[in-house]
Amino acid sequence: MKRSEKLLLSVFAVLFIAIVGGGLLTIGVKNYQAVQAENERLKDRLTGMATAIAQSVDWQKKSDWVDQNMPKFASHEEASSRLFQQVQAEAEKAGVKISAREMLPRPTVQEGDEMGYFDRASVKLSFTEAREEDLFKWMHAMQNPKSFIGITRMLITPSPQGKTVNCEVDVTQFYLESMTNKVSSAH
Repeated sequence: MKRSEKLLLSVFAVLFIAIVGGGLLTIGVKNYQAVQAENERLKDRLTGMATAIAQSVDWQKKSDWVDQNMPKFASHEEASSRLFQQVQAEAEKAGVKISAREMLPRPTVQEGDEMGYFDRASVKLSFTEAREEDLFKWMHAMQNPKSFIGITRMLITPSPQGKTVNCEVDVTQFYLESMTNKVSSAH
């Protein structure tokens, strides 16, 4: 082998080692970075799990409270009827007159929708020329965590009659329906 051939072979060998070594080094660095990123994700997940475990006693108390206080009804119709009775009673106490009411139908589950754990009954109410103070007193009385009733939609417009307003409100009660009715209504 000539001296020039040995020199070219040496240069080729050095280039080959540099290219292959650089490629292997790049792959190694990428793998190392991926492992580091996975370690960070696992640390975050572990921190979240530790927090959940530390708070489990509090969440169990909250779950027990919900289980004890959640209203239970045999059907959606019964829940809607009781909701309207309560709404009407509170309206009478507050001195407001319901000018229109409509029981809203049971929400249907569309594919991809998630209804959640609880059932709900809703009623749409209208008040015409209601005194603001009385209306707000009624709204305040309706918002009660132990009854699982809340105002889920409200539209208030001023009335030309002094301190009165026209108002449209959806009131919703969350509840649990007996499982036997759910199974039979699904078939």
